[in-house]
Amino acid sequence: MTNVDNELTVFLQMQQGDRRAFEYFFNTYVDMLHAYALGYCRDSDVAEDLVQEAFVRFWTMREKITYSESIYGYLQRTVRNTCINQKVRERVEERYRQEMLNGETEEFDWENDDALEELRKLLLDAIDRLPEKCREIFVLSCVEGLKYQEVADKLGVTINTVKTQVRFGYKKVRSDLNLPGTTLFMLLSMLLK
Repeated sequence: MTNVDNELTVFLQMQQGDRRAFEYFFNTYVDMLHAYALGYCRDSDVAEDLVQEAFVRFWTMREKITYSESIYGYLQRTVRNTCINQKVRERVEERYRQEMLNGETEEFDWENDDALEELRKLLLDAIDRLPEKCREIFVLSCVEGLKYQEVADKLGVTINTVKTQVRFGYKKVRSDLNLPGTTLFMLLSMLLK
C-alpha cells in the first residue's frame, strides 16, 4: 500500500468519526504546520493557536471535505487562509485602536462600536469572498503593505499578476461594498500599519 493509499484510508476512517485517525493526522502534521504558520505570524503562540484552529476546522468539517491530493496540502491551505484572516483582523483592530486614541472622526463615527464592527465585518467578508490567490495577493499588498515586487517574489508570480490581482481585488471589494474608490482606499488604510 502506498502512502497516498494509506492516507486515503486513514482519512476515510476519520470521516466516519474515528478520533485515532484524526490524531494520526494531527501528530503527523502539527509540527510542519506550526513552522509554516510561523512564516506568516512570527509568534509561536499565535502560530500554535492558528494551527489548532485549522485542525478544529478539519475535524468539524471532516464529512464535507473531499480528499484530493494530500491532507497536508489541505491543512496547509487552511493554515495559510487562517493566518491571512488573522492578519486582516489584527490590522483592522489596530487601526481602530489608533483612530480611537487619536480621536479622528472625519467620515465615520468611530465611537459607534456597532457601526464600526459592522463595517469591519463587511470589509473582512468582502476580502474573504475574493478568490483564494487574489485574496492572498490583495492581503499581502493592500493590508500588509508589501510592494508589488515583494509580493511577486514571495509568491513566485510575475509583477503583472500581482498588479492584475490587486486591481481585480479592489474592483470586487468596492463592488461588494458598493463604495466609491476613495472611500475604499480610506477603509483599507485602516488595515495598514
